[in-house]
Amino acid sequence: MSRHPLARLRNQANPRVPSEVQPAVGLPRTLSVILATALLAGCPASSEEVQPQRDQIDFPSGLALSPAQDLLFAVSANSNLRYSSGLVSVFDADLIDSLIDGWLDSGDPGPCQPDGTSPAVLACDESDAVLSDASVRIGNFATAIAVQTLDSGDLRLFVPVRGDPSVTWIDVDPSSGELSCGGSGSLPECDEAHRLTDLRGDASLGTVVDEPFGVFVDSQNHYALVSHLTRGAVSLIDTPGTGDPPVLTDAAGGLFASNGGSAGATGIAGRVPGSAADLIYVTSRSEARVQVLYVKRPDGGGLPFLVPADFFFLNMVQPSTDARGIAFSSDGGRAFIVNRQPPMLHVVDTSAGPTGVPRNVLVGAIELCDQPSNIALADTGSGPVAYVACFDAGQVWAIDPGTRAVKALIAVGRGPHALAVSPDRNRLYVGNFLDSTISVVDITPGAITENHVVLRLGRPVAGGKGE
Repeated sequence: MSRHPLARLRNQANPRVPSEVQPAVGLPRTLSVILATALLAGCPASSEEVQPQRDQIDFPSGLALSPAQDLLFAVSANSNLRYSSGLVSVFDADLIDSLIDGWLDSGDPGPCQPDGTSPAVLACDESDAVLSDASVRIGNFATAIAVQTLDSGDLRLFVPVRGDPSVTWIDVDPSSGELSCGGSGSLPECDEAHRLTDLRGDASLGTVVDEPFGVFVDSQNHYALVSHLTRGAVSLIDTPGTGDPPVLTDAAGGLFASNGGSAGATGIAGRVPGSAADLIYVTSRSEARVQVLYVKRPDGGGLPFLVPADFFFLNMVQPSTDARGIAFSSDGGRAFIVNRQPPMLHVVDTSAGPTGVPRNVLVGAIELCDQPSNIALADTGSGPVAYVACFDAGQVWAIDPGTRAVKALIAVGRGPHALAVSPDRNRLYVGNFLDSTISVVDITPGAITENHVVLRLGRPVAGGKGE
């Protein structure tokens, strides 16, 4: 019999998590503010002193898994500007699993220890699972991360960075997890060549739209798309499978009407990634409408461009604005859209109609927690499950899309936002923005620990790490 403490929780509800404070917004976004503060204090900071810590998480805003599900990429946004830059880290999923297995099978904490407030959870320092030599520095206020598979099998990461603004791209050696983006030194900083800022590489043609936010990558069709929190815009990036540098090729603005002075595009996803003329769906925080686009490549070659295709309204409940994350079923027949006003999960029939065009008809809605922020879908063998991050509640809700029943309320930490799910490993990884931690949830069907956090990476610090 397992000696793991969660064995006692078989018939108990998840513990409640205290309400979090709102994340810092409107902070100054330049390093000069940090340096000026240090000078006023009479103690100038050296460049090394203000560098992020290579093996620590600081306001995680994005998570993504490699296609083999053996590497977990994490973005630290540096949202309190304690450090000179943000960070992209790489975690070894095998090492995380070995820590969990020792804990679940024999109660052995290894280098970690039981959590002081939740003894069933194994609390580990990030250094226990991070590939510290792989970390690279990026700009501040990064928001998300997505992975491209190149023709060679190597990987490439795309990270929207609000502080620059830019989209940073990073090459990955999948065998070692090593990141490369042109920098040098023990903790390299991505160079200018790895920051997409100018349209087609020419500033005279235009620069990247402010506030890059969401990102979607289609490895087979060789493009990436980025949503922007201002001007209701979407940017298109040509991503050659050959490994040649990506190119910012087009931007479509004014996709959504303004609400309170801001027209924001948020969630973005392809309906059937890899298919010919796939359709891209974009949600908005300013309008109760979903915009549909597709990517067109000129006959005979050339750089791709964006074409608006259609739109539909989220009008099951009025008003229904401030949509966030979006995810599709594996066959593209259903879209699931997280909405904040009111808090609900929209279920949209996106199956092909008689003419082959998606129906885009709202067929249901599920009431959610306050301030839902993101969604991930996975099927671990007992049917698909939608996992929704509840920023205010410190929870992830596990929802059965078929019955539309809430299966579990999973207490994960303060300010959960970033989600990555591994069906092969039966793991859900959750980036807790306000705790500066990553929680690992066991999603093994029928396990004693199903839908419980079994391991946490990082030590929660009130107000965010470093404060």
